[in-house]
Amino acid sequence: MSKLIQFIKNNPLVSGDNSLAQLFRTYVVGAINLSIGLFLNYLFQFFIFYNIEIPLRTYLTNIGSFSIGVVISYFLSRKIIFKLSSAKGNFIEFLNFTLTNLINLIFPLLIWYTINVYRPSVQENELQFLIATVLIHSSILPIKYIIYKFFVFKDSLES
Repeated sequence: MSKLIQFIKNNPLVSGDNSLAQLFRTYVVGAINLSIGLFLNYLFQFFIFYNIEIPLRTYLTNIGSFSIGVVISYFLSRKIIFKLSSAKGNFIEFLNFTLTNLINLIFPLLIWYTINVYRPSVQENELQFLIATVLIHSSILPIKYIIYKFFVFKDSLES
């Protein structure tokens, strides 16, 4: 087991500082965020907001999981993707990160609105809801990485 851990730590995609390594780590952080987000989405959609009518329930679910997820994602992105100190970020950087992550809120809400118009049953079926959520969120990771690197964390990376 320790050889496997050592291999992973020494892998250039994990330890490197080039753009390819950072993009790879963006997907790792994206997978972590997606797992947390799916848990929160499931919790909100099928337990916390269960008594609220669809589509309002799905919109509230996305807003709730976004609000919690953006804070977690900020610290994971600083630490894992760009190897920056998670404690040394500043408010402006966090604000830019949050604004960038509105993509994670607005894009899914637009997709869910479209789904509600054409196939509202997807929001009621747990498996279909899970698959749709994974597809929606994984499709925007490369765009977010570029924005993070050249806009959000640019000053921290230069210093």
